[in-house]
Amino acid sequence: MTSKSPDPHGRGSDLAESNPHGTDSVRSGAASSKLETLREAISEIDQRHAEGESGFFADDTSEALAPGTDAASGSVQTSESEEIPSFANALSFDDDDDDDGPEDFDAAYAKAKKTAMNMLAMRDHASGELRDKLLKRDFLPAAVDELIAKLQKSRLLNDEEFAHRYVRAHRERRKLSRSALKRELNKKGLPAEIVSDAVEDVDGEDDLARQVAEKKAASTRGLDHDVRERRILGMLARRGFASSVCLKVTREVLAED
Repeated sequence: MTSKSPDPHGRGSDLAESNPHGTDSVRSGAASSKLETLREAISEIDQRHAEGESGFFADDTSEALAPGTDAASGSVQTSESEEIPSFANALSFDDDDDDDGPEDFDAAYAKAKKTAMNMLAMRDHASGELRDKLLKRDFLPAAVDELIAKLQKSRLLNDEEFAHRYVRAHRERRKLSRSALKRELNKKGLPAEIVSDAVEDVDGEDDLARQVAEKKAASTRGLDHDVRERRILGMLARRGFASSVCLKVTREVLAED
């Protein structure tokens, strides 16, 4: 019996020896053909460049094109029927592809809610006032409207209560007249009926005007009478008191001083 020694190369070695000019030869031939085509293309480019063909190289970046690249189209030519887009062409998407799209409603609502709660923690707001502030910050209008509705439902926003608190505080602290209070509440975007109801019970206009006049008269002592009168009248007018009240109170205060 004849023994066979193990083949160190296995079946692959037998196949390789039996076909020395097989697949590798075919691939080598194809590569040579492509290389020759690329060389011809490069020679043509060099010749056209040397002849100074107008517009052949649009800018300096064309010099960096790989061999076999068509400078006019920016694409690499691998064969007559195959074209590979260049890197520049691959990035030439529409601008719409880069857009993030509409902001997510839940995210917009969460941001608006956080901002609104911070504002309400600082001081009271009327519904319209808070809405305007949020919209000026470019929050999604639909999210702002839903937030305002929920804040009203939970009574964190209550325009009636806000109006009455505002009247009491500014009547006491700033000595505003009834008309001035109405003007300030209207600026907050409150409905007319809420404004009227809030200032309806405000009285004592003469007494309040007198307090303002007396304070101004005390700070202008030593000045000419006409100057004092003008300054007191101006102060009362800015607080919104009627002209008849302003004249009456000013004359009384100066006469008594």
